Amino acid sequence: MAAATMIDSVVFGGLWSHRAIKALFEEDRRTLAWLEIIAVLAEVQAEFELIPSSAARAIATSCRAIEVGAGFLEEVRQGREASGHSMQGLIRAVQARLTPGDAQWVYAGATVQDVTDTWLMMALRDAHRMLEEDLRRVLKSLATLARQYRDTPMAGRTHGQQGLPITFGFKVAVWLAEAQRHHQRLTEITSRMGIAQLAGGVGSVSSLGGRGLEVQRRFAERLGLTAPRVSWTSSRDVLAEWCGLLAMISATADRIGHEVYNLQRSEIAEVREGLVDGTVGSITMPHKRNPEIAEHLGSLARLVRHLAAAVNESLVQDHERDGRAWKTEWHAVPEVTMMAGRAVELLAQMLSSLEVDSVRMSSNLQACGGVVISEAVMLALAPHIGRDAAHSLMYELSLAASAKGLALTEAVRTDRRITSLLSAAEVVALLDIASHTGRCAEMVDRVLAGTP
Repeated sequence: MAAATMIDSVVFGGLWSHRAIKALFEEDRRTLAWLEIIAVLAEVQAEFELIPSSAARAIATSCRAIEVGAGFLEEVRQGREASGHSMQGLIRAVQARLTPGDAQWVYAGATVQDVTDTWLMMALRDAHRMLEEDLRRVLKSLATLARQYRDTPMAGRTHGQQGLPITFGFKVAVWLAEAQRHHQRLTEITSRMGIAQLAGGVGSVSSLGGRGLEVQRRFAERLGLTAPRVSWTSSRDVLAEWCGLLAMISATADRIGHEVYNLQRSEIAEVREGLVDGTVGSITMPHKRNPEIAEHLGSLARLVRHLAAAVNESLVQDHERDGRAWKTEWHAVPEVTMMAGRAVELLAQMLSSLEVDSVRMSSNLQACGGVVISEAVMLALAPHIGRDAAHSLMYELSLAASAKGLALTEAVRTDRRITSLLSAAEVVALLDIASHTGRCAEMVDRVLAGTP
């Protein structure tokens, strides 16, 4: 069957999803997982004498023997459409492979959400592990860059203009600290995830008998999950938190990518994505070397943010269950996870081969006529004439130098109002543009000390 969406496209799918994470959500694998959940449910129910042991064995054996292919999925589709119920097609398909006596016990007392929520937590558990692995690769690459370029001066920019000198290591350390916090958040969220759902119609667990909470706990344990303290059929904050966290992580990837995108501009050319042999930037402009990954991170992050907002809508529900909400999650949560996973994977790839041009960084610092020394000169003059007067002097001098096409460094060196207050040695030190990076290097060291 031809793919109708980019995420399922044979040609373009790799742009929009992390392949290993996508496999977790593919229909055949999801259906196999649902069948295993139904099998475990029957076995646990038999253990607590809620259904006959012989029926449980037959159900479990049948579920695990089913080959999920196009024919079986078509059978399930027809059952769903005929019944109008989300899970009835699968239930009927399993029942069709059993005797009438055993078939009546399939899915006994469970609801759609008991299976789908439990499966989703199982899939997200595995996705979490993959995301963390790629995020660790990001942390490693950022730490390497921050350490290597700890003392490499470059222009710090605000509002798109040169402001003051920083080091490239400092810029990277800011990214690294943000990624460290995301890693911490990703670790912390595990305590709220991996929670099974086995709640029945309204969450009261009434269909599981007097030992219902024990049944629930055993069911969760068998699937490698944790039993909930209370049913969460209408409480979707954990999934909203998961998607919100992935939106934040993707936004950080986008921010880093956008910075690379801008610094790779021909007029700046301070960093660039690593070149892979055979890569074509443009089919009409042979010279082009486009920041493909940096740009695509923005596309992924935008979609993740919008879908995460859709999951937030699921926080508002009617009463004890609301199909509008969790059916929205069926669409949004997997796509958020796949696309965010791809964003982190691509970010790790981009950072591992990032090319840094420290010579160009130095050249760009000098190219603007040394405007980045204005603060340092102002601070040197302040003890002599006061901070406000020093600011006014440098403001006036900067405007005059710009109007005359004169470098600010030259204007400072020759202005009598400055040279009469500062010694020749002080003026020479102020004109050393690369020396005015403040405490950038020390802050790099502090961030590196916190890298896991």
